[in-house]
Amino acid sequence: MISNAPYRRTEIFVALLWIVTAVGAIGGAILINPIINAPDYLTVVFPKSATITSGMLGWMINDIGIVFIGLLMYPILKKHSESMALGYLSMRMFESLLMIVGVFFAMLLIPLSREFIKAGAADTASFQVIGSVLKQAENWFLNLLQLIFLGLGGIILTSMLYQTKLVPRSISVFGFIGYALLLPAAIIGLFGILDPTPGGPGSILAVPVAIWEIIIMPIWLFAKGFNSAAISTQ
Repeated sequence: MISNAPYRRTEIFVALLWIVTAVGAIGGAILINPIINAPDYLTVVFPKSATITSGMLGWMINDIGIVFIGLLMYPILKKHSESMALGYLSMRMFESLLMIVGVFFAMLLIPLSREFIKAGAADTASFQVIGSVLKQAENWFLNLLQLIFLGLGGIILTSMLYQTKLVPRSISVFGFIGYALLLPAAIIGLFGILDPTPGGPGSILAVPVAIWEIIIMPIWLFAKGFNSAAISTQ
């Protein structure tokens, strides 16, 4: 299998973006989650606002990068089905939008923490209520709701990869299974039954997708690229 030369740059960019977006999301979560999930988060968020802002920038890299993955894949996928290619791009855009909203809610904790520190012991309960609402909204948008669109978009992508044989079908099947697991994981998380967010007991359900996006697909695209025969016959 030799890559189709006109698409070689696209293959490299998509592989790099999968890695870069993963690093951005993982780095963002590592920087932010320990602070906003701390028992005394209202007193530590503002003093550590630089760390939180750095984490948010990591998330923004992820949020922008996933849209570019959809844009770069669109010309290739539309050769098979323009509607499905547009569906994949749309899912990536919705996913990005939800995470940007989640980032916004997390950033609002910084001024809340500042005002909490200024207020001292006065009206602690109201600050805790507002903080709890912001944290819940951040979790819904940044972690749970976006999983639905990530799963749907991934199912569309891997279905098309399977049908077109752009990559070996074993790779497509592995990815399809991984993305399919994200949908029930997100629903379970919304009902509070099992936490699929990073560090939660249900996060194991996201491991197959992580392996597929960070390891399997980038390595294959770097080494082999898409099946040129499959592209030319579409």
